[in-house]
Amino acid sequence: MVTNNSSSNASRALDILLLLGDYGEDGASLAEISKSLDVTKPAAHRTLTALTEQGFAEAAERYGHYRLGSAIFLLAQRQQRLTPQIKKLHPGMTEFTKRTGYTTYIIAQSGFDAVCAEMISRSILPQQQFGIGERMPLGIAAGSVALMATLPEAEREAILEANAERYCRYPAVRHVDVNVVRQQVDEALERGYAINMGYYLPGVGGLGLPLPTQNPFRVNVAISFNMPLENMQEDLINRIMEELKQAILPTL
Repeated sequence: MVTNNSSSNASRALDILLLLGDYGEDGASLAEISKSLDVTKPAAHRTLTALTEQGFAEAAERYGHYRLGSAIFLLAQRQQRLTPQIKKLHPGMTEFTKRTGYTTYIIAQSGFDAVCAEMISRSILPQQQFGIGERMPLGIAAGSVALMATLPEAEREAILEANAERYCRYPAVRHVDVNVVRQQVDEALERGYAINMGYYLPGVGGLGLPLPTQNPFRVNVAISFNMPLENMQEDLINRIMEELKQAILPTL
């Protein structure tokens, strides 16, 4: 069997970039990268060298550590596909957050992942749990489940199959597997929005409103927010989702 080295090298480069994004400014060491991706140090180093030469990775201040390079951010500025949607949604999100106090997120699809594209918060403290650019497997948490509900059935099933093992590995406080996620997506399709009843953070649930687009040049997104699990009673959920719709939908 012939191995496609170009394909495997490209996949390794993408995996390293995603990993460096998780590590932030301090960066990750070659040993950490090698262990996390289950590749040899020489293979990881070759890929890092290529990424560094193109500006996609760079040496971090900590000796022997690497972080994302400036080319990543400059390239992102050239592709602002989500910018018009974010601008439209921003006033409604701001109003909703002002009324309720809940931090509000725009969640967008990125392959088999969901990515936080925007965050509106009343808090001046850094968000420790989730922030702009953070990603998770599609199907994890309410915003991500809401996104799945915007997709055709065949695409949903392909994502569920691709992410099945990732669901089991994702940090959770309740049991999560592909069947749990599939049930949440089915319920979101029936209900019109997604509910996370405390699967991932102790005492914290979440709600997600899908916002599908008919424009092929726009990305499907969802608006989500977390709330105390003790407050997630049916009457309050219905009322607060109506508030979110009233704040968001007129802006679209």
